[in-house]
Amino acid sequence: MEKRSIDLGRCLVRDGKADCHRCEEICPQRAITSHAVDQEACDGCGLCTAVCPAAAIEAPEDYAEALKKTMALTPQVLMCGKASPGGVHCLGFLDRRLLWSLATKRPLSLDISRCESCRPAVFAWLQQEATACNDALARAGKKTIALVHVKPAPPQPKKSRKVERRSFFQALFHSTAEGLQEIAEAQIERSFRFDASAWLREQQAEACELFCGLALRDGCTACGLCTVVCPTGAVVLERGEHAALHFAGASCTGCNLCVLHCPQGALELVPHFAGQRDFPLDR
Repeated sequence: MEKRSIDLGRCLVRDGKADCHRCEEICPQRAITSHAVDQEACDGCGLCTAVCPAAAIEAPEDYAEALKKTMALTPQVLMCGKASPGGVHCLGFLDRRLLWSLATKRPLSLDISRCESCRPAVFAWLQQEATACNDALARAGKKTIALVHVKPAPPQPKKSRKVERRSFFQALFHSTAEGLQEIAEAQIERSFRFDASAWLREQQAEACELFCGLALRDGCTACGLCTVVCPTGAVVLERGEHAALHFAGASCTGCNLCVLHCPQGALELVPHFAGQRDFPLDR
Protein backbone atom coordinates (compact mmCIF):
# COMPACT_ATOMS: atom_id res chain seq x y z
CA MET A 1 0.00 0.00 0.00
CA GLU A 2 1.00 3.64 -0.38
CA LYS A 3 3.01 5.10 2.46
CA ARG A 4 2.92 8.31 4.41
CA SER A 5 4.30 11.74 3.49
CA ILE A 6 4.65 15.04 5.36
CA ASP A 7 3.04 18.28 4.20
CA LEU A 8 5.82 20.77 4.92
CA GLY A 9 3.34 23.62 4.43
CA ARG A 10 1.65 22.53 7.66
CA CYS A 11 4.56 20.93 9.52
CA LEU A 12 5.90 22.98 12.42
CA VAL A 13 9.27 23.02 10.68
CA ARG A 14 7.92 25.98 8.73
CA ASP A 15 8.03 28.00 11.95
CA GLY A 16 11.48 29.30 12.78
CA LYS A 17 10.96 28.97 16.55
CA ALA A 18 9.56 25.43 16.60
CA ASP A 19 11.78 22.37 16.75
CA CYS A 20 9.37 19.45 16.49
CA HIS A 21 10.57 15.90 15.77
CA ARG A 22 7.71 13.91 17.30
CA CYS A 23 7.05 11.87 14.17
CA GLU A 24 10.73 10.99 13.84
CA GLU A 25 11.05 10.05 17.52
CA ILE A 26 8.04 7.71 17.57
CA CYS A 27 8.59 5.94 14.23
CA PRO A 28 9.53 2.30 15.05
CA GLN A 29 10.97 1.78 11.55
CA ARG A 30 13.23 4.87 11.70
CA ALA A 31 11.57 5.82 8.43
CA ILE A 32 11.43 9.60 9.11
CA THR A 33 14.50 11.81 8.95
CA SER A 34 14.54 15.62 8.68
CA HIS A 35 10.77 15.66 8.13
CA ALA A 36 10.92 13.35 5.11
CA VAL A 37 9.54 9.80 4.94
CA ASP A 38 11.55 6.88 3.58
CA GLN A 39 8.84 5.14 1.56
CA GLU A 40 10.64 1.80 1.56
CA ALA A 41 11.07 1.72 5.34
CA CYS A 42 7.58 2.97 6.29
CA ASP A 43 5.13 0.21 7.19
CA GLY A 44 2.06 2.43 7.47
CA CYS A 45 1.49 1.97 11.21
CA GLY A 46 0.11 5.51 11.63
CA LEU A 47 1.94 6.40 14.85
CA CYS A 48 3.28 9.57 13.21
CA THR A 49 -0.31 10.71 12.64
CA ALA A 50 -1.11 10.12 16.31
CA VAL A 51 1.63 12.45 17.57
CA CYS A 52 1.77 15.15 14.87
CA PRO A 53 0.54 18.43 16.46
CA ALA A 54 -0.05 20.12 13.12
CA ALA A 55 -2.00 17.44 11.19
CA ALA A 56 0.79 17.43 8.61
CA ILE A 57 0.91 13.68 7.92
CA GLU A 58 -0.66 12.59 4.64
CA ALA A 59 -1.77 8.96 4.50
CA PRO A 60 -3.59 6.73 2.00
CA GLU A 61 -6.28 5.98 4.59
CA ASP A 62 -9.22 8.13 5.59
CA TYR A 63 -9.03 7.93 9.39
CA ALA A 64 -12.02 10.24 9.83
CA GLU A 65 -14.15 7.85 7.77
CA ALA A 66 -12.83 4.90 9.79
CA LEU A 67 -13.93 6.58 13.03
CA LYS A 68 -17.31 7.35 11.48
CA LYS A 69 -17.77 3.66 10.68
CA THR A 70 -16.77 2.75 14.23
CA MET A 71 -19.39 5.08 15.67
CA ALA A 72 -22.05 3.41 13.52
CA LEU A 73 -21.28 -0.07 14.93
CA THR A 74 -23.35 -1.68 17.66
CA PRO A 75 -21.55 -2.38 19.89
CA GLN A 76 -18.99 0.33 19.17
CA VAL A 77 -15.63 -1.36 18.59
CA LEU A 78 -12.30 -0.23 17.13
CA MET A 79 -10.47 -2.92 15.17
CA CYS A 80 -7.89 -3.22 12.42
CA GLY A 81 -8.15 -4.85 9.02
CA LYS A 82 -7.02 -8.20 10.42
CA ALA A 83 -10.16 -8.39 12.54
CA SER A 84 -12.53 -7.00 9.93
CA PRO A 85 -12.15 -6.44 6.17
CA GLY A 86 -13.71 -3.02 6.73
CA GLY A 87 -11.28 -2.11 9.50
CA VAL A 88 -8.49 0.41 9.13
CA HIS A 89 -5.04 -0.92 8.10
CA CYS A 90 -3.57 -0.21 11.56
CA LEU A 91 -4.84 1.43 14.75
CA GLY A 92 -1.62 3.30 15.44
CA PHE A 93 -3.24 6.65 14.56
CA LEU A 94 -5.35 6.60 17.73
CA ASP A 95 -4.53 8.59 20.85
CA ARG A 96 -6.12 9.10 24.26
CA ARG A 97 -8.08 12.16 23.13
CA LEU A 98 -9.81 10.26 20.33
CA LEU A 99 -10.51 7.31 22.61
CA TRP A 100 -11.99 9.65 25.22
CA SER A 101 -14.30 11.29 22.70
CA LEU A 102 -15.62 7.93 21.47
CA ALA A 103 -15.91 6.35 24.92
CA THR A 104 -17.84 9.24 26.47
CA LYS A 105 -20.55 8.98 23.80
CA ARG A 106 -21.18 5.24 23.95
CA PRO A 107 -19.48 2.18 25.50
CA LEU A 108 -16.32 1.48 23.50
CA SER A 109 -14.39 -1.73 22.88
CA LEU A 110 -10.87 -1.93 21.48
CA ASP A 111 -9.31 -4.95 19.78
CA ILE A 112 -5.52 -4.83 20.05
CA SER A 113 -5.15 -8.59 20.48
CA ARG A 114 -3.21 -8.94 17.22
CA CYS A 115 -1.02 -5.87 17.64
CA GLU A 116 1.64 -7.38 19.91
CA SER A 117 2.71 -9.95 17.30
CA CYS A 118 2.04 -7.68 14.30
CA ARG A 119 3.47 -4.32 15.44
CA PRO A 120 4.86 -4.32 19.01
CA ALA A 121 5.43 -0.55 19.02
CA VAL A 122 1.79 0.06 18.12
CA PHE A 123 0.69 -2.41 20.81
CA ALA A 124 2.73 -0.57 23.47
CA TRP A 125 1.38 2.81 22.30
CA LEU A 126 -2.27 1.69 22.33
CA GLN A 127 -1.88 0.07 25.74
CA GLN A 128 -0.47 3.34 27.09
CA GLU A 129 -3.19 5.50 25.53
CA ALA A 130 -6.04 3.17 26.50
CA THR A 131 -4.78 2.96 30.10
CA ALA A 132 -4.55 6.76 30.39
CA CYS A 133 -8.04 7.11 28.91
CA ASN A 134 -9.50 4.45 31.20
CA ASP A 135 -8.03 6.13 34.26
CA ALA A 136 -9.69 9.41 33.24
CA LEU A 137 -12.99 7.66 32.44
CA ALA A 138 -12.99 5.93 35.82
CA ARG A 139 -12.36 9.21 37.65
CA ALA A 140 -15.21 10.78 35.69
CA GLY A 141 -17.54 7.92 36.64
CA LYS A 142 -17.85 6.71 33.05
CA LYS A 143 -17.64 3.21 31.59
CA THR A 144 -14.09 2.26 30.70
CA ILE A 145 -12.87 0.87 27.38
CA ALA A 146 -13.14 -2.92 27.11
CA LEU A 147 -10.25 -4.80 25.50
CA VAL A 148 -11.72 -7.54 23.31
CA HIS A 149 -10.76 -10.08 20.66
CA VAL A 150 -12.99 -9.96 17.59
CA LYS A 151 -13.03 -13.17 15.58
CA PRO A 152 -12.63 -12.60 11.82
CA ALA A 153 -15.86 -13.10 9.91
CA PRO A 154 -15.84 -16.34 7.84
CA PRO A 155 -15.68 -15.84 4.06
CA GLN A 156 -19.06 -15.90 2.39
CA PRO A 157 -19.56 -18.78 -0.10
CA LYS A 158 -20.17 -17.73 -3.65
CA LYS A 159 -23.67 -18.42 -4.93
CA SER A 160 -23.85 -20.33 -8.17
CA ARG A 161 -26.78 -19.89 -10.50
CA LYS A 162 -27.66 -20.72 -14.06
CA VAL A 163 -28.07 -17.86 -16.48
CA GLU A 164 -29.38 -17.60 -19.98
CA ARG A 165 -26.93 -17.03 -22.84
CA ARG A 166 -28.06 -13.42 -23.37
CA SER A 167 -27.95 -12.67 -19.63
CA PHE A 168 -24.50 -14.24 -19.45
CA PHE A 169 -23.02 -11.90 -22.06
CA GLN A 170 -24.78 -8.89 -20.55
CA ALA A 171 -23.35 -9.75 -17.14
CA LEU A 172 -19.93 -10.35 -18.68
CA PHE A 173 -20.01 -6.95 -20.38
CA HIS A 174 -21.00 -5.14 -17.19
CA SER A 175 -18.47 -6.99 -15.04
CA THR A 176 -15.72 -6.20 -17.54
CA ALA A 177 -16.68 -2.51 -17.56
CA GLU A 178 -16.76 -2.44 -13.76
CA GLY A 179 -13.41 -4.23 -13.62
CA LEU A 180 -11.83 -1.67 -15.92
CA GLN A 181 -13.24 1.12 -13.78
CA GLU A 182 -11.80 -0.47 -10.63
CA ILE A 183 -8.40 -0.81 -12.31
CA ALA A 184 -8.51 2.85 -13.37
CA GLU A 185 -9.51 3.96 -9.88
CA ALA A 186 -6.70 1.88 -8.39
CA GLN A 187 -4.20 3.89 -10.39
CA ILE A 188 -5.36 7.11 -8.74
CA GLU A 189 -3.27 7.87 -5.68
CA ARG A 190 -5.41 9.18 -2.85
CA SER A 191 -4.07 10.76 0.29
CA PHE A 192 -5.85 12.05 3.37
CA ARG A 193 -4.72 14.38 6.10
CA PHE A 194 -6.38 13.54 9.39
CA ASP A 195 -6.94 16.59 11.58
CA ALA A 196 -7.73 15.15 15.00
CA SER A 197 -8.54 18.58 16.49
CA ALA A 198 -11.07 19.31 13.74
CA TRP A 199 -12.62 15.89 14.26
CA LEU A 200 -12.89 16.46 18.00
CA ARG A 201 -14.58 19.82 17.39
CA GLU A 202 -17.11 18.15 15.10
CA GLN A 203 -17.86 15.65 17.84
CA GLN A 204 -18.15 18.47 20.37
CA ALA A 205 -15.66 16.67 22.60
CA GLU A 206 -15.28 18.00 26.12
CA ALA A 207 -11.72 18.58 27.30
CA CYS A 208 -10.58 16.67 30.38
CA GLU A 209 -7.29 15.94 32.13
CA LEU A 210 -6.09 14.09 29.00
CA PHE A 211 -5.86 17.38 27.12
CA CYS A 212 -3.37 20.22 27.51
CA GLY A 213 -4.20 23.25 29.61
CA LEU A 214 -3.14 26.89 29.44
CA ALA A 215 -1.78 29.20 32.11
CA LEU A 216 -1.54 32.99 31.80
CA ARG A 217 0.99 34.94 33.81
CA ASP A 218 1.12 38.68 34.43
CA GLY A 219 2.34 40.81 31.58
CA CYS A 220 -0.05 39.92 28.74
CA THR A 221 -0.58 43.00 26.52
CA ALA A 222 -3.40 41.47 24.42
CA CYS A 223 -1.25 41.73 21.28
CA GLY A 224 -3.04 38.71 19.81
CA LEU A 225 0.05 37.05 18.37
CA CYS A 226 -0.81 33.77 20.12
CA THR A 227 -4.12 33.61 18.25
CA VAL A 228 -2.37 34.23 14.93
CA VAL A 229 0.16 31.41 15.27
CA CYS A 230 -2.18 28.80 16.81
CA PRO A 231 -2.79 26.24 14.02
CA THR A 232 -6.04 24.90 15.49
CA GLY A 233 -7.78 28.04 16.73
CA ALA A 234 -7.51 26.88 20.34
CA VAL A 235 -6.64 30.40 21.54
CA VAL A 236 -9.04 33.28 20.86
CA LEU A 237 -8.65 36.90 21.96
CA GLU A 238 -11.69 38.98 22.87
CA ARG A 239 -11.04 42.71 22.84
CA GLY A 240 -13.13 45.53 24.22
CA GLU A 241 -14.45 46.35 27.64
CA HIS A 242 -14.38 42.73 28.75
CA ALA A 243 -11.11 41.74 27.14
CA ALA A 244 -10.18 38.12 27.71
CA LEU A 245 -8.19 35.25 26.31
CA HIS A 246 -10.33 32.18 25.63
CA PHE A 247 -8.87 28.69 25.46
CA ALA A 248 -10.48 25.61 23.85
CA GLY A 249 -8.74 22.67 25.48
CA ALA A 250 -10.21 20.08 23.13
CA SER A 251 -8.62 21.85 20.16
CA CYS A 252 -5.13 22.25 21.62
CA THR A 253 -2.49 19.80 20.34
CA GLY A 254 0.30 21.05 22.57
CA CYS A 255 2.36 22.40 19.67
CA ASN A 256 3.62 25.21 21.97
CA LEU A 257 3.65 27.87 19.23
CA CYS A 258 1.64 30.30 21.35
CA VAL A 259 4.23 30.04 24.14
CA LEU A 260 7.20 30.35 21.78
CA HIS A 261 5.84 33.47 20.10
CA CYS A 262 4.49 35.36 23.12
CA PRO A 263 6.61 38.57 23.29
CA GLN A 264 5.97 38.93 27.02
CA GLY A 265 6.52 35.29 27.96
CA ALA A 266 3.11 35.36 29.60
CA LEU A 267 1.80 32.00 28.35
CA GLU A 268 2.52 28.49 29.56
CA LEU A 269 1.13 25.17 28.40
CA VAL A 270 0.41 22.74 31.22
CA PRO A 271 0.16 18.99 30.68
CA HIS A 272 -3.35 18.56 32.08
CA PHE A 273 -6.47 20.65 31.44
CA ALA A 274 -7.98 21.71 34.76
CA GLY A 275 -11.09 23.42 33.44
CA GLN A 276 -9.97 27.03 32.99
CA ARG A 277 -11.15 28.32 29.62
CA ASP A 278 -11.37 32.08 30.16
CA PHE A 279 -8.58 34.44 31.20
CA PRO A 280 -9.79 38.03 31.84
CA LEU A 281 -7.28 40.71 30.82
CA ASP A 282 -6.78 43.97 32.67
CA ARG A 283 -6.80 47.11 30.58
